Amino acid sequence: MFTKTSISTKALILLVLFAFAGCDSKVTADSNPDNNQVKKTSEKKPKQQIPLNKDSYLSFFSNFPQDHLEDTFVVHSEFGDIEIVLFSNTPLHAANFVHLVENEYFNSTWFHRVSANHVIQAGNSDNPQTVKKRKIIGEYRLPAEALSENHHFYGAVAAARSYKNNPEKRSDPFEFYISLGEKYSLSQLNSIEERYNLSLSPKQKEIYQNLGGSPHLDGEHTVFGRVIRGMSVVEHISRQETDSGEWPLKNIPIKIRLKSNEV
Repeated sequence: MFTKTSISTKALILLVLFAFAGCDSKVTADSNPDNNQVKKTSEKKPKQQIPLNKDSYLSFFSNFPQDHLEDTFVVHSEFGDIEIVLFSNTPLHAANFVHLVENEYFNSTWFHRVSANHVIQAGNSDNPQTVKKRKIIGEYRLPAEALSENHHFYGAVAAARSYKNNPEKRSDPFEFYISLGEKYSLSQLNSIEERYNLSLSPKQKEIYQNLGGSPHLDGEHTVFGRVIRGMSVVEHISRQETDSGEWPLKNIPIKIRLKSNEV
C-alpha cells in the first residue's frame, strides 16, 4: 500500500519502462564453438564507404559488433549445403567473412581448388565479376589470429594465404578452405611433430587420431570457424575431377547466406 508520500502507480510504471529502455541490449559472444545459437544485438555494423586498404581495414573490422560470432552461415552448392560457425577468438577474420557475405562477394565465386583428403578451397573464379568485387571491397591482408589455439581438425574452416614474402602469416581476405585431412597414428603424429617442428598437445593428438585433420597446417594458417553440418558434401566435392593444378574440371559455384535469413 502506498502512503501519501509514495510515488504514484503511474509514475512507477513510467520509471520501470524508462529503466528497461536504458538497458544495454548487447549480448556478449560465447567463445565456446559448440554454442551455435544465433544471438542478435542492437549495435549497427559499420558501412564501407570506399575500398578498404592496409591503413583503414583494421579500424573498420575492429568496430564490428560481436553478435556475428554466434551466427551460422550456409554455403550452397549443387552438391548440397555446408553449415559453418565462426570462432570468437578470431574477431577480425570473422568480421571480414561477415562483411564479404553481406556484400555477396562469394556469390560470384566457386570451390576453385579441390584436393582429395586434404582441403576444398573457395572464394575465387575466372569470372570478371570476382575481380570487380575485390576492387570494390579493397586491398588488404588480415593479421594472423589464434595460431596456437585453433587447429586443423576435420571440418576446420581456415583462411588461405601466400607463403611468399609473408613472414607474419597474414591471411588473404577473399579465400577460405575447409580441412579434411586424415586420421593419424600416434607414431605418425610424432613424425609430423619432428618434421614440421610442432608440439601437439595430448588432446590434439587424440583428436587427430580419432577425428582426423591436417596437423602440418597448424600454426601456419588462421582457423576461424568449423563445419557443423555437411561434411559429406565437403567430401563429395573433394572427390571431383581436377586438372594438374587442382582446379575442378567442372565449375562448382557457391552462394553463402546467413542461416537465419533462410526462408
